[in-house]
Amino acid sequence: MWKTLKRGAEYLKLWPNHAVVGNLAESKFVPATKLGVKVLPIAAVLNFYVQFQYLGSELLPQILATSLFILVLPLQGYYWLGKRAYQILPPALNNWYFELQNKLNAAGEDIRLPGHRKGPCYVDLARVLRKALAVLPPEEQ
Repeated sequence: MWKTLKRGAEYLKLWPNHAVVGNLAESKFVPATKLGVKVLPIAAVLNFYVQFQYLGSELLPQILATSLFILVLPLQGYYWLGKRAYQILPPALNNWYFELQNKLNAAGEDIRLPGHRKGPCYVDLARVLRKALAVLPPEEQ
């Protein structure tokens, strides 16, 4: 599980924030996870403080449980991204990956798949997209 969370954090950093990938699910999960990492720890502390002030120490286990729940919500985003990162691409995205790979190779970049995979994964697509956005002119992306 820790390996999946770590993969999710790496994939989160790798995924490009661009209109080209706006229709993919990652374009919703990545910003939501980034926002959760920034905001939810503060929300958990405020939740604990407000509930403790109004409910008192009699309900401390419930207060701790709700605060911990809020605190670990970003882990769900990391987990989803970690699972998604190494899923094989569907046929339409697979074709797009190879099209971008061919354009990048023609432009002088050396883009290859790791030898141990059957086909490209979402993390490979993210790497190729990031490279294509940096190297190729906008009309060829």
